Amino acid sequence: MIRRKFIRLYEGAPLYAVLDEGRLVIAHAGIRHDYIGRMDKKVKTFVLYGDITGETNPDGTPVRRDWAKRYRGDAWVVYGHTPVEKPRFVGQTVNIDTGCVFGGALTALRYPEMETVSVPSSMPHVPEKFRTFS
Repeated sequence: MIRRKFIRLYEGAPLYAVLDEGRLVIAHAGIRHDYIGRMDKKVKTFVLYGDITGETNPDGTPVRRDWAKRYRGDAWVVYGHTPVEKPRFVGQTVNIDTGCVFGGALTALRYPEMETVSVPSSMPHVPEKFRTFS
C-alpha cells in the first residue's frame, strides 16, 4: 500500500517548479533557461540527470557538463543532484546538494534572501562523492 502511494506521488509530481511569478525555478539536477516552460523528454532527461554527455567516468557515473556556467536565464535556478562540499552559486544558479548522505550537510536556500542554511550530517564523510569545479 505504501509503495503504491509513493509511486502515485512520484509519477504525479511536477518535473520542476516555477515559483514567484517565474523568478525562481526548482529543478532536481538543474534546467537550461530555454527549457523552462517545456515538459518534453529532452527536458525531463536534463532535469533528472543534468547535462549528460552520454559518456561515463571511470567509476561508472555519467559525465556531466557544467551547465550552470552557461545558464543565462533571468530566473534563479535551485538544484542539486551533484554533491558539492559547500553551496555553489554560479550566476543565477545555486547547487544546494551538499552531500548529506555522504557525510556533508543538508542545505536549504532562504529565498528571496538568497542565504543558505546547512545542518551537518551524522553520516561518515566520503570525499570522493563530492564534485569539484574548476
